[in-house]
Amino acid sequence: MRVILKSLFLIIFGVQVLFAGEYADAFLLASHHPQVQSLGYSAVATRVGSGHALNNPAGFATGARAQQLSLVYQEFQGLSNNLGFEGKYSLGEAYVLGVTVIHSSVDDLFSRPNLSGLTPADRRDSVLTLDNSSASIIDYREDGAFISIARQFEFEINLGWKFFKIPCRLPLGVSAKYIDKVLVDNRGLGFGIDIGSQLFFNLADMSRILTRTEFGFGLFLSDILNTPVYWTTKHQDAIKRSLTGGFSITQNFPEYASQLTITSSIQTRDVDVRQYGIGIKVKDTIFLRGGYDGYTPSLGLGIGLKKFIIDYSFSQHELANMQKIGINYHF
Repeated sequence: MRVILKSLFLIIFGVQVLFAGEYADAFLLASHHPQVQSLGYSAVATRVGSGHALNNPAGFATGARAQQLSLVYQEFQGLSNNLGFEGKYSLGEAYVLGVTVIHSSVDDLFSRPNLSGLTPADRRDSVLTLDNSSASIIDYREDGAFISIARQFEFEINLGWKFFKIPCRLPLGVSAKYIDKVLVDNRGLGFGIDIGSQLFFNLADMSRILTRTEFGFGLFLSDILNTPVYWTTKHQDAIKRSLTGGFSITQNFPEYASQLTITSSIQTRDVDVRQYGIGIKVKDTIFLRGGYDGYTPSLGLGIGLKKFIIDYSFSQHELANMQKIGINYHF
């Protein structure tokens, strides 16, 4: 049964598009950090501890810690597994370098090289007959490597003595990525560019009520050149350009050493789908998160242990449950 589920999983996520002329980066997108997943993937305008390359490369420039390492493991209920590594390092006082490596795979999958001539229903039915067949077993994998550069600018908008001043922080980031895919006996290589920005500001001068409130906006433009993927079959696909935008509101409660963040985002990849998230931080020790990605809810928990933060996220999908665990080390 597990092999059957794996076969269905890969077909749904994109086996057929290899032959249809377009191949999406679905597996890489499933590699988001558990903080981002638990917020329903709505964190484009939010400070998160890791996972910046896929969420918004501008995030590398935020946070008080100049150096950190992050390791993420994901299991999709035995259907697939994912391993991600991300690190950031300060380049002087201005720039931050980010390095991200992701490995995703679906193991013990039956080979079905002639799916292109079948309808979706026929593909599903044919997979159900594979359990007792002598079809060969293949492994699918998808790897990605990102090099990112980010910088944060600080400035102030002065509206005049009759009005107020608005202190602003503007992180900007750009990523160059390399994608390596293997499916059956075919290999595809891709190269792309992503850019992102965030804007955080405070309206304390306008009202004392807003003294502890921070507003954020974010934009993330991925695959700005419609990332080409070149296959050994002489076939070429393109990962289409996608724009994600969102906002966040963060309310600090210093008397309780806690913080509440509400997030929302929308993207062009999935039309008319909006994501939502909510996060609560208590004493930099306990992190509670929840979200909705437009299809399914998600939950997350983080525990801070001095220089370590351990994050866990869970969401339920049609085929199986997705669980992720991440470990961040700050130094």
